[in-house]
Amino acid sequence: MHEKTIELELRAEVLLQDYNPVKKSIERLGLLHSHTKRLSVMFFGEVDSKKIDIRVRITDGECEVVIKKGEFGSHDRIETSQNISSTEFLGMVKVFSQFGFIMKVGERDTFNYTLPDGVIISLVSAGPVSYVELEKMSSEDDLEENNKQIKQYADQIGLKLLKSEEDFKLLCDCLNEKSDWFFNGTNEEYSKLGEMLNDYIED
Repeated sequence: MHEKTIELELRAEVLLQDYNPVKKSIERLGLLHSHTKRLSVMFFGEVDSKKIDIRVRITDGECEVVIKKGEFGSHDRIETSQNISSTEFLGMVKVFSQFGFIMKVGERDTFNYTLPDGVIISLVSAGPVSYVELEKMSSEDDLEENNKQIKQYADQIGLKLLKSEEDFKLLCDCLNEKSDWFFNGTNEEYSKLGEMLNDYIED
């Protein structure tokens, strides 16, 4: 398992008419280091009254399980990850489906940019919905300073950051309506998921 760390992450929704201007602003500040396509099965629930966000996902052929602890819309969740093989993907979905969490399936097309000071900016498209994630892995000691730094980059790009759990919920509602689909673990849904997974497995 990878060492636990704090994922400092701020988000902003990007309206359709703003997508190209935002992309150009990001490109002026940062260097494109990857363009990824990802399929995720997402689990949202609680353990001991603490919010848990689990992802079984495949990104450009590489599979992993990611567990994040903390409020779903917060900017400083604890993250732990473990690589898995593509043959384990559906099995891990079946394991985590036993938790009784809310489950969703989503696909993301993402441009990832590296900025100075170790900041990563991701411009994410999920069907007709787009948003930006600004991220920097941090420790408790440098959270405050890194938070200020990320907000300065957001200002330069012209982003209106999500400010609350309610803002984050509205973005999730939009994704649910226009892009993602709820997963209930039926045989038909596992068949559909398996077919989708095959499209992401590299030969």
